[in-house]
Amino acid sequence: MIISKEDKKECLRVTQLIKKIELIDEKYVNEESDIISEKQPFLISLILGYRFDLKPLELEEIMKVIFLIWEFFKKYPQTEIAKITETQFMRIQQRNVYMLKYFEGEQSSNSKLEVISADLENLYSKSLFTGVIFQFNQKVELLNMNNEKRGIILVGLKSLIECFEEITFRK
Repeated sequence: MIISKEDKKECLRVTQLIKKIELIDEKYVNEESDIISEKQPFLISLILGYRFDLKPLELEEIMKVIFLIWEFFKKYPQTEIAKITETQFMRIQQRNVYMLKYFEGEQSSNSKLEVISADLENLYSKSLFTGVIFQFNQKVELLNMNNEKRGIILVGLKSLIECFEEITFRK
């Protein structure tokens, strides 16, 4: 996997966004939720869907990760024009689940590394996904989730990033 200069610049931006998200308050959540409801309503549906499966503190941390993803992509004008749909999300999530099943079937470490490298090579927002994984490895509420729940949510968040990439960069 090749890390570009753009990836390195994005890494700094993601770090700044993580710091911003850590300081959000009720006013931010209410104002941004209103904007998201108008511009990307699927994100609200996603958050509402997670509330049934997560404890309140887990949900709070997942909301922060979704706000991180939103903050990263909201600067692109395409996010105001094209909306993520449930169909788009399900298509991308199914592809990610299929990739994981394929990964599980690989026997050698080299083959597994090749599968992961090929998948990440197609991800434009590597720094953002790294920031999401960082949050999962730093936040106590997310660390304490069982592995199956963590995996399902991470696949969903990666799928969300790829949905934004699809509408932003027209992959």
